[in-house]
Amino acid sequence: MPAALIIVMAIVQDAPYKEYQEVKFEILVVNKDKGSVGDKIIEGLRQNKSFVVIREAAGKPLDEALLKQQLHDGKYQMGIVIPENATRSLVNVSNLLANEIAGSAGLSTALPVSGTTDSASVQLLFDPVVKPAFRSSLNYALNQYLTQVKIEILLERMSRMNGDTVSAGKHLPVASLNVLSVQEERLGDRNQKNPVLTNSVQHNVPAWAIFGMFLIVVPLSGNMIRERDEGSAVRIQLIPMATKRVGLGKIVFYIMVCMLQFFVMLLVGIYLLPLFGLAPLHLGPYPLTLIPMAFAIAFAAVGFGYFIGSVFKTANQAMPCGAISVVLFSAIGGVWVPVEILPALMRKVALASPLYWSLEGVNEVLLRGKGMEGILLPFSILIIIGAALSILPVFWAKK
Repeated sequence: MPAALIIVMAIVQDAPYKEYQEVKFEILVVNKDKGSVGDKIIEGLRQNKSFVVIREAAGKPLDEALLKQQLHDGKYQMGIVIPENATRSLVNVSNLLANEIAGSAGLSTALPVSGTTDSASVQLLFDPVVKPAFRSSLNYALNQYLTQVKIEILLERMSRMNGDTVSAGKHLPVASLNVLSVQEERLGDRNQKNPVLTNSVQHNVPAWAIFGMFLIVVPLSGNMIRERDEGSAVRIQLIPMATKRVGLGKIVFYIMVCMLQFFVMLLVGIYLLPLFGLAPLHLGPYPLTLIPMAFAIAFAAVGFGYFIGSVFKTANQAMPCGAISVVLFSAIGGVWVPVEILPALMRKVALASPLYWSLEGVNEVLLRGKGMEGILLPFSILIIIGAALSILPVFWAKK
């Protein structure tokens, strides 16, 4: 178990020690612009080793509605929408600025300018689960590309006038081109007026509450082994139908304990953490959806504890292996570091962790603002895991 812990933790924590340039992120891009600006932004993103530009999803070309749907469903984390008038707005403002410089230089040449200086914005959209550091990285990179494109367009427009004007324009602050800015948009449920972006509280409270629920493996497996050592299990087996009833009673009792613990931890996030200067925990527009989600998590956690208590013969075997297994599941499941920054192989391995599906289901409610339809997949997977881990000990005991 320590060897497994070393291997997994070294792989999982390797990504945070790297620079973000070494980690690749898939980014959805919708280009509505008919000019050159949109193509230049996309080319800049493609040249950056950190981003993989995706123009198609679900087997068809991306549009704005499909992009938002993919982000809303958590299939991708980031998206960019380049507006229709990106090139027109930037060229218009560049012409206006070039004319001002030409006028100050005593030149009579003027470039055509429309009456209105409409301002276009590049929309930057994120899955609410995305961590702030990643949002800042993409925002910074996109602003860098836009700055470069603005300079190129301005110099190109000024080159049509006079060489002296071009050399003067090189010293012009780019801030003068007050057009084509980056506008970050919060993406949440339609019924969620102010979607909550993830922060320390929104991540850590549910993540470590789930971790604590799975640690029920230690008292549950220890209790089962102690019953076998003391002879209580044999006496129960001598009573007709008692084995199934006692087993079911244990499962129900520990599920109640886990659910109670989960909701107490949510109360800590809502009322206690703000006393330490942190933001309160927001439960989203469908807080009651957390009840079936908590049940599914508790069922999987208790099933895992029941399985460990049945397979191992002594407490010295069961407790360390059970506890370290929970640590490993949490490490690859996104409790410690975001799954998005893990290597491709580890992202696939994460799907085998019940803590991954537990955290995914809770995030659907707390961050993505979804109801029952949002938690259907993680809820079903956790119920299947819990049922399988509860049934396997029956066959193990018969063997």
